[in-house]
Amino acid sequence: MSNILIGLDIGSSSIKAAQISKDKAISTLLAAGYIATPVRDVTSMNEHDEQELANSINHLVHDMKVSNINVSASLPSSKVITRIVEMPLMDDKELASSIQWEAEQYIPFPLTKVKLDYAVVSANIQTKKMNVLLVAAQISLIESYMRIITLAGLNPIALETEIMAIGRSVGFSLPTVSDVLIVSIGANATDIALMHDMVLSFTKSYPIGGNNMSQAIAEELGFEIAQAEEYKKTYGLEEHKLEGKIAKIISPYINNLIEEMEKIVAFYKKTFASSEISTVVISGAASKLPGLVLTITKNLGLDSQLSNPFINLSVDPKILPKLTEEAPLYTTSIGLALKETD
Repeated sequence: MSNILIGLDIGSSSIKAAQISKDKAISTLLAAGYIATPVRDVTSMNEHDEQELANSINHLVHDMKVSNINVSASLPSSKVITRIVEMPLMDDKELASSIQWEAEQYIPFPLTKVKLDYAVVSANIQTKKMNVLLVAAQISLIESYMRIITLAGLNPIALETEIMAIGRSVGFSLPTVSDVLIVSIGANATDIALMHDMVLSFTKSYPIGGNNMSQAIAEELGFEIAQAEEYKKTYGLEEHKLEGKIAKIISPYINNLIEEMEKIVAFYKKTFASSEISTVVISGAASKLPGLVLTITKNLGLDSQLSNPFINLSVDPKILPKLTEEAPLYTTSIGLALKETD
């Protein structure tokens, strides 16, 4: 019996969805699509916004002709606290009783107002230490997303952060690559994560995204936002185009992100001295910025590539070329649809 799941990625600029059927060793893409997000801020919505967003999701999945309504959806990483914390080595029972105290140090909200989850990602018998992935989201945010998905006529069965879904997607598409730096550049934020031995070992969200760059272009050149967006997508970081005007405007944003990547790579080399990062995988709405892959490769000295979550999926060859053009955009939704569910 196959397991069928819709991965729903509700982003600031677009809503992406993918439905996958998993049957033993074969994962098949049944449908995929995206639509513009109708509300300005998906992290702060009123009742009208929720209904409008639900209507758009319903329209999207209707057009996709999905065969099942079970949904795994992502919560925005910028609104979810995700930490890798080092703790003394202990058994499950001890960890369950200790995690609340540990969480209080990292969560700026009363624990009664958040949903807390955790998982041991590594343990070292020699040092008697273990790393625990701690994830916390405000209950109000979770309830809002559950309402929206239900209003859309779907059945929400799982919620997780974008970066966890991206990590799963990257691990599925690159199963032989154990250590990866992941960079997901969205509309309003960028998530940078480190995978060691195919496990998330570090993750952080930065308030820099494609919208910041478009806004800067609009202000500098006196453009409307839509025109600035087109210029960004067309010229990007390529200095030989349009006299390098666009590259000059957006380079400071990319340079800031590269500085953060360099810090994480330095952390990796110190923490995992016997291992080596083999590649940087770039995803998200702004990942196809012209010249971005080359810029990251040059600055980090690491092979960089755009995410292609359709690798290792069974996909209808008639639609694969079109989907591949937008591949990085679907990274989160594919990762969500690949989630194991009970």
